[in-house]
Amino acid sequence: MEGSRLHYRAFAKLNLFLQVLGKREDGYHEIRSLMVTVGLADTLQLRRTPSEIDLHCKSADVPLGPDNLCWKAASSLREYGGCSSGVEITLTKSIPVAAGLGGGSSDAACTLVGLNRLWELGLGHEELMEVAAGIGSDVSFFVKGGAQLAEGRGEKLTPLESLPELWFVILSPPLKVSSRQAYSAVKIGLTRVEHRNRMEGLGMGLDAANVAGSLQNDLESGVMEFCPEVRELKSALLSHGALGSLMSGSGPAVFGIARDQTSASAIASEIGRPGLSAFVARTVAEASIELDRD
Repeated sequence: MEGSRLHYRAFAKLNLFLQVLGKREDGYHEIRSLMVTVGLADTLQLRRTPSEIDLHCKSADVPLGPDNLCWKAASSLREYGGCSSGVEITLTKSIPVAAGLGGGSSDAACTLVGLNRLWELGLGHEELMEVAAGIGSDVSFFVKGGAQLAEGRGEKLTPLESLPELWFVILSPPLKVSSRQAYSAVKIGLTRVEHRNRMEGLGMGLDAANVAGSLQNDLESGVMEFCPEVRELKSALLSHGALGSLMSGSGPAVFGIARDQTSASAIASEIGRPGLSAFVARTVAEASIELDRD
């Protein structure tokens, strides 16, 4: 019904492991990554309208037209589902932009899931995944979220059920790193053989300390060359008691694994300073949650 609204929280992700295997003929990179959703979230309100797609966001870093992944998701889903309805999307950002935390992809997947309900399209999971794969590499992951092994360019997904609950301190400096920058700097020939075994160990129900000892990101060293803040933030997390630390995705956000919520809160409080965004979050089992409906 026109005027109906849905409200969602769309969660961020962290890459506990990211191996870059090589560059594909289509220009993307072949990867293997273990991704988890965490309780740092944007909020979206979707209101059904007669025909137009309108996007509102107060963040100056967020484009409001066809370059925005939410807008692209709405347009792609409308075409796929043969729908003529429109939507007014109100996006409130809490996930830092261009930080390696997947905020834009999460918002796009949440838009797909929400509009499938709001427009009453009745599409199944596999159909939503098909639409998601055409929007961006991480969007498919965020259709479901949780803990998943991502392969290919990120669209081939295998759920993992055995990871323990983990608490994180997430630090995001006032910098932006594009995926293009990060992948251009990766040294593919220097990736190590033991990566596969280390990543597979992450899916075996280990405790936080063991997971922390298996962290790996092939993009990290390249990004550090032009963004030394990544190295500094990793060192700060470790010196304040994190069990392990890693840059997430293409960065520059860095996370540390804490022993528990109390430890995570203490680390964030000690490291926090003006200009540095610090968040405490735990793993969550979904990519988005519906808050209410009217």
